Amino acid sequence: MKKFVFTLQSLKEYREQTLDSEKGTLAELRAELVQMEAELEHILEELAKLNRDLLALYAKGTTANDISVHKRYINAKQQELHQMRHRILMQNRKIEAQLQAVIDATKEVSKLEKLEEHQLEDYKAAEQKETEQFIEEFVSNADWRKSHAE
Repeated sequence: MKKFVFTLQSLKEYREQTLDSEKGTLAELRAELVQMEAELEHILEELAKLNRDLLALYAKGTTANDISVHKRYINAKQQELHQMRHRILMQNRKIEAQLQAVIDATKEVSKLEKLEEHQLEDYKAAEQKETEQFIEEFVSNADWRKSHAE
């Protein structure tokens, strides 16, 4: 009997490559999120320092212009903070969508693997049947030769 070959092997390989690609994209998105979260943390630290500096300016007594400039800088950092939080939210949405793509690709590969297992079982059953038939023919031929040899 010929060697087992899964009829949809090339499709299965394509789906596995797609799955690997989707997983790679997901990993990249997660790495970008980690970077964004680090940037967010840095902005929060800067804002805390700027607020401490503003309090120090109040305490030492400074000009209204210096306080105004400092407050504008704080407002700019708060805008940057708001934008970073929005970017993180959008990144999380991308990750959720990509995770769904990975799940879908995994399901496709899983379906093909189950189909391959089913085809392999059918192949093994046919192979077993062929082997049994060969043995029966061998025994019949041996009996026939034995009866005609006498």
